[in-house]
Amino acid sequence: MASRKIVIAIDPLSQEAHKTVEWTMDNFLRPDDHIELALVLVFDSEFTESELGIGAIDNLLLIEEETIKNRIKDLTKVATYMKTKGFTNVTTHIFKTGPSKACRVLVDFVDSSKVDCLVMGSRNLAGWKTFFMGSFSDYVQSRIHCPVLIVR
Repeated sequence: MASRKIVIAIDPLSQEAHKTVEWTMDNFLRPDDHIELALVLVFDSEFTESELGIGAIDNLLLIEEETIKNRIKDLTKVATYMKTKGFTNVTTHIFKTGPSKACRVLVDFVDSSKVDCLVMGSRNLAGWKTFFMGSFSDYVQSRIHCPVLIVR
């Protein structure tokens, strides 16, 4: 069989990430698949530089930089774990965006990468939360141009 290109979209700090990765390794992935772990980081600031002052903006940028470094480490740990389980072709991708573009960033990445399947977890938000916040997985699966596997 030919190798497949599979993207697994996870937030390695979420409770669902471990379950999504484990289920996917046990039930879906093949050892020769090319696996791309994708994380979309959302940074949002409602304040402008004039409201916060120059020093505060510098501090926010330092916090953002530190957050990115830590999340790279977290995603790398997941990739390393998958490699110890026999999935040797694992790469990581981290995307930084604002809150209104998070879903679009993932859709654009997957569509431009000619992926065979996107795997993502579901947070199973309660009805009102989904109503007000929307569902990330619903948005992505309705706009993406490849099969989507949602692990619940």
